[in-house]
Amino acid sequence: AMMITGMCAANVSAAEKKTVTDYQAYAANLDKSAYSGNDLGASYSKKATTFKVWSPNAASVRVNIFEHGSDNEGDAGSIMSRAMTLDKTTGVWSVTINGDLLNKYYTYSVTHGKTTKETADVYAKACGVNGQRSMVVDLSTTNPDGWENDKHVLVQNQTDASVWEISVADFSSSESSGVSEANRGKFLAFTEGGTTVNGVQGASSTCIDYLKKLGVKYVQIMPFYDFGSVDESKNIMDQYNWGYDPVNYNCPEGSYSTNPKKGEVRIKECKQMIQALHNAGIGVIMDVVYNHTYTSDSWLQRTVPNYYYRMNNDGTFSNGSGCSNDTASEHLMFRKYMIDSVTYWASEYHIDGFRFDLMGLHDVTTMNSIRTALDNLYADGSGRQILMYGEAWDMATNCDEGTLLASQKNLKQLSDRIGAFDDTIRDAIKGSTGGTDGAFIQNGSNRANLKIGIAGQSDTTTGWANAPSQCVTYASCHDNLCLYDQLVGSVYGADGKYRRRYEDLVAMNKLSAAIVMTSQGIPFSLGGEEFCRSKDGDENSYASSRKENQLDWENIDLYSDVIEYYRGLYKIRDAFAAFSDSTAATANSLAYLSDVPKGVTGYTINNTESGKWNKMCVIFNGSDSAQNVNAKGDWVVLADNKTAGLRNIKNVTNSVKVEAHSAVIMVDTKSYDSAGIMDDEGAVVIDYYEPRTPPICPI
Repeated sequence: AMMITGMCAANVSAAEKKTVTDYQAYAANLDKSAYSGNDLGASYSKKATTFKVWSPNAASVRVNIFEHGSDNEGDAGSIMSRAMTLDKTTGVWSVTINGDLLNKYYTYSVTHGKTTKETADVYAKACGVNGQRSMVVDLSTTNPDGWENDKHVLVQNQTDASVWEISVADFSSSESSGVSEANRGKFLAFTEGGTTVNGVQGASSTCIDYLKKLGVKYVQIMPFYDFGSVDESKNIMDQYNWGYDPVNYNCPEGSYSTNPKKGEVRIKECKQMIQALHNAGIGVIMDVVYNHTYTSDSWLQRTVPNYYYRMNNDGTFSNGSGCSNDTASEHLMFRKYMIDSVTYWASEYHIDGFRFDLMGLHDVTTMNSIRTALDNLYADGSGRQILMYGEAWDMATNCDEGTLLASQKNLKQLSDRIGAFDDTIRDAIKGSTGGTDGAFIQNGSNRANLKIGIAGQSDTTTGWANAPSQCVTYASCHDNLCLYDQLVGSVYGADGKYRRRYEDLVAMNKLSAAIVMTSQGIPFSLGGEEFCRSKDGDENSYASSRKENQLDWENIDLYSDVIEYYRGLYKIRDAFAAFSDSTAATANSLAYLSDVPKGVTGYTINNTESGKWNKMCVIFNGSDSAQNVNAKGDWVVLADNKTAGLRNIKNVTNSVKVEAHSAVIMVDTKSYDSAGIMDDEGAVVIDYYEPRTPPICPI
């Protein structure tokens, strides 16, 4: 979601406090009936199914059973309806219905006062088309072949990760993906091996095979829970939305399945996607959006009105999210809901990490509680390695008095294993979002902020993080302009062509990647950034055309040199442990080069790992001209303006030439020779050349 700044509205006026306190008192009273059990929702067996829903202040609740997931399928109307009984000590309504209800659909009719509303089950694990009815499911029947052998893909420390962001739709909607037409834009696209550009035999590999070769360790997938902004009953190729519109938090999105009318199908196919990525050695990070719901008239609101949300003094919904409503993580049952949902996805779907949309709207206690729950998820302690990070922007929300929000200014109150996106280095690299002034990679400016980001926000005087493990280092993501689009706008202005290759912008792109990959923290990039992805200058493409958002896989040939450069940077980072130190020790020991030319910054970084490279020197030149930079010692150059990797490009002593808008990464000669770290692929150097028949690109 896009950044919104502001302060928590807990600091309200004296006149407002009484009214706000009335809502607090209402929620606090319901919190007295908070339920600690793990059996909310539908608990299935062949002999009977038990339904449980928490709604302590409801006058009555009934469960309605249906044959189909919507009235547009087969016979309309319910098969049966049963009254539920309230346990006043827990606030839980329940009923057990005998018989086999497998794959039957259901809703609840919840009455508050004189008003009855029909709602899906907030704890549903499966649902019908468009998520309007929940489904009774036996999860063991949704496992793909070999699922019992599927394991989490984890790294030892958060900073060992490298993240590549994509949506299910963007990954394969284009015909250029080479994915079969039936699976384009769907979960199953990730399972197709052997795909090539436009499906041409012998052409460059795309999709899952491309990712295997790229060298990234994690794929962060934009929302794939059930969301409301795409009509699953219609042709999805005629629609598009990012999906930051939650409807059913614990069900996969139906438009990404081959049959959205069958709740069990989307579950199995989602698991197949995850399994395919795991088989490729790639972890899966789920983009979760607990800060708001698609509409204010959500299943949460229909089940327990005005409890799950932050309310203003006039009875309207707090809107710090900019999405019409803010959920209230400080209320005990929504805190529990978030914990239960995250641990469910981790255990049932083997999700390896979570990216929290607008995390700054959630409270510190809830975020730390989720971290603890993941840490304790498995007996072997591997849950500690499940990643957690999010958007810690400071936003105006009407949270309960005394709530400490998980924003950047409070990040040191969070676990060291809960990270946040670093907008300081983002803007220092290429300029403010949507801006045209540029920054370091365009003109060598913003060196001071760049250094803060290079240290992973862990400098004790200027940083907001306890350690680099709390810092996600990036230049662009799905929000705002793509990196290449921002470069086009800031350098060429209105005359720029977004889908055209400009050599100076390619150089800036490579420089940006070098900064991200060698900085402390968790390196992150938008999928396709490595082949100069464009969205035609659209800075908020959440509901733009599918064509504008989808990856154009033809560009992997047009920008093959840039891709190889990124691959080489991944290898360099993985070979030198000091780049991924999860503590602040390395960040606080960086030795910056003195007497560097204007527009240049550089530093040396030491490594204590035995048998590896001892020392590296990293230099960035954001200026328009080549610069000679003094760096005392004997060095082996591993990366320059054209090439990056583990092979020796050349040897230099005491000084090195750094081309305009480029980086040089060097290792001390002695340890390079003794460590014997080699690239098992040998030398891979690709110079860009103008193809005889250029790809057809709109400009």
